[in-house]
Amino acid sequence: MVRLSWILLSIGLLVSCRQNRGPDVSDIEVDFKIFRTEKDVSSVHSRDDFEQVYDAHPAFYQIFFNNITGIYTGNDIDSMYMNLPYLLKDSVFIAVNEEIGKKYGDMSEIEQDLKSLFQHFQYYFPGTVQVPNVYTLNSDFSYQTFIFEDESHRDAIGLGLDMFLYPDLPYKMMFPDNTNFSDYLARTWTKENIVKKVADLYLNEIMGEAPGHRLLDYMIYHGKNLYITSLLLPEKHDSIIHEYTGEQMAWCYENELQMWSFFMNEKMFYESNFKKIGKYVFPAPKSPDMPDAAPGRTANFIGWQIVKAYMERYPATSLQSLIQMTDSQLFLEQSKYKPKKK
Repeated sequence: MVRLSWILLSIGLLVSCRQNRGPDVSDIEVDFKIFRTEKDVSSVHSRDDFEQVYDAHPAFYQIFFNNITGIYTGNDIDSMYMNLPYLLKDSVFIAVNEEIGKKYGDMSEIEQDLKSLFQHFQYYFPGTVQVPNVYTLNSDFSYQTFIFEDESHRDAIGLGLDMFLYPDLPYKMMFPDNTNFSDYLARTWTKENIVKKVADLYLNEIMGEAPGHRLLDYMIYHGKNLYITSLLLPEKHDSIIHEYTGEQMAWCYENELQMWSFFMNEKMFYESNFKKIGKYVFPAPKSPDMPDAAPGRTANFIGWQIVKAYMERYPATSLQSLIQMTDSQLFLEQSKYKPKKK
């Protein structure tokens, strides 16, 4: 195994917000609304209340009752209403709704973040993304974000605010045996990360699948994703884009050369065994055989740097063309990427 001199950082070192604010998108009109369904559901006290709530957004509530809460399967409104008390009397559901009310009573900041995101999508991908309405909900810990079609056949986003209550809600303590609620994942379930999670919904569809299964393929693929996300969210910290802590982000910057050398010396670029490469490209508490300070997905950070190097050499490349480049080896060679020694 290669021996590297990893650079250690003092605790508390943070990555500042990026200075490149991106293009002026203020003139791009995006029309959307935020519907607070967790409030509407909790306000139901009668059959008439429920009918009024349901009739306002029937497409959403069909999904909510049939696919999210699981308390009813069908489309009969009377039966839905008869099953609603099972939800409204649930002590956990009530407590979580109260936490949502405390943290998300004011959605103006999130609304502004989403507006900026949708404007940038229209700027970089005109005609590709339909500006959606947003439906907040208490998903009973089932869904964080999802796309659906509303009753007017318009794109809509479901936003499970119960999955964005970290650190106020101790997810790991509530679900100790469920690895999907591990701390290294849950720490990104914050108000600041909502807009990034929404961006992921659409960008993952635009990007499609990785062009191969080697580490290099995933590295370039995720690097492109991170590069485009940084353009869509120009005012967000790099730590939000990468879903790292400030300390982890800074560690990656300081150890870029060492990480590159590690992957090269360990001959991992063309490795396709998922057990060997998975934690370098998918969420994980750390990267194997690196110092404990190294977060998971370090290969994606290197991929991001490779993509930035390519775009600096070929600035006229459109994002659509960037996405369509599937030869990872050729892309790496053309980027002329070379990490600098600190």
